[in-house]
Amino acid sequence: MHLTVCWDRAGDDLIGVFSPHAVAWLRRQMSGYEQLLEWRYAGYVSEDPTANAVGVPVASRPAEYPPLVAALSEIIPEDELEPIRLWWEPDVVRWLYAGTRVVLDSLPTTGGVVVLHERHQIEAWQAAVPNMRVVFAVAAGVWPVPVGTERNRHTMPTPDPTRLDRDRQLTDWLRKVVDRLTDIAEPASTS
Repeated sequence: MHLTVCWDRAGDDLIGVFSPHAVAWLRRQMSGYEQLLEWRYAGYVSEDPTANAVGVPVASRPAEYPPLVAALSEIIPEDELEPIRLWWEPDVVRWLYAGTRVVLDSLPTTGGVVVLHERHQIEAWQAAVPNMRVVFAVAAGVWPVPVGTERNRHTMPTPDPTRLDRDRQLTDWLRKVVDRLTDIAEPASTS
């Protein structure tokens, strides 16, 4: 498996060099993640007193799909009361969706060179890729489903035991993609 990544600076731009196969895989995974966020957002309700008060749709019940539950719990504190989590969730999903769009827009359709011109592109990668990584790792069976979601395991794809080592490597590789981007985007101070 050849999924290299090398980030470097070219003036104010950050340049990522990936294998073309890695870019294609990342595009597929990010597109699936985008569809998951769209699906969740489509289930929010507008005909609710809270939704009417804040002027945006809200979640009427917690997410049940284990990979999405795991991803949302990375951002929305689990120790918050359920009504607060449900109120925050649409904003979080919209924010993640916007980041996903930025990442997809920055991925080339061919080749393996990614160019990030703006700070918001870097921040989108730093938010969307780790969150998509959580979804991927749980869906692939690399990480366990969140406690309390075991009864919904049947809604997930059946993990392929022959791909488990490869999926572990991909999960680790996604972490490295963001770690290396963060290292180059925010160099250590010289003081």
